[in-house]
Amino acid sequence: MIKFMRNYKNNTENNEEDNKGFSLVELIIVIAIMAILVAVLAPQFLQYVERSRNSTDATNATSIVSAVQTYVADPSYDISSWTKNSKGTVTVTSDGFSTGETGAAVITAALTAAGYDNTSDITCKSRTSWTEYSITFTLEADGSVDIQYGTGSDDFANYMAKGSVSTTTGD
Repeated sequence: MIKFMRNYKNNTENNEEDNKGFSLVELIIVIAIMAILVAVLAPQFLQYVERSRNSTDATNATSIVSAVQTYVADPSYDISSWTKNSKGTVTVTSDGFSTGETGAAVITAALTAAGYDNTSDITCKSRTSWTEYSITFTLEADGSVDIQYGTGSDDFANYMAKGSVSTTTGD
């Protein structure tokens, strides 16, 4: 048994000297496997990121709509500067949001009351589906607010209506 232990010890010492690391072939195989995984997974990851950005835009748009509807419904706020059947628009770009048209003062006040003091508080996050979106509010004669979503294309309006971006293209 002692002789076996001596031989084993001598053999392991010799083996340690020969084992200096991975061979070049082993490293190339590992790098190739990693490259294949990245090539397969990267497009999926980018799609998930863009879906997340689209969802953030939809959430921000919903927040804007809720802020304006709450502001208009609250009798303690003065909306007399916004005449009946007139429109107010919020346009959201990558730089922030801006208001325009007749109801701009009321919409700006509504967003400020909701905590959106700075125009860069809400920005357009999407990069491929749309680069900006707008929400048009119309103060109806009965005091309710009609909402319409729009962009340069109908993608944002479709997303808000259906929860998905159209992937078909017209000829």
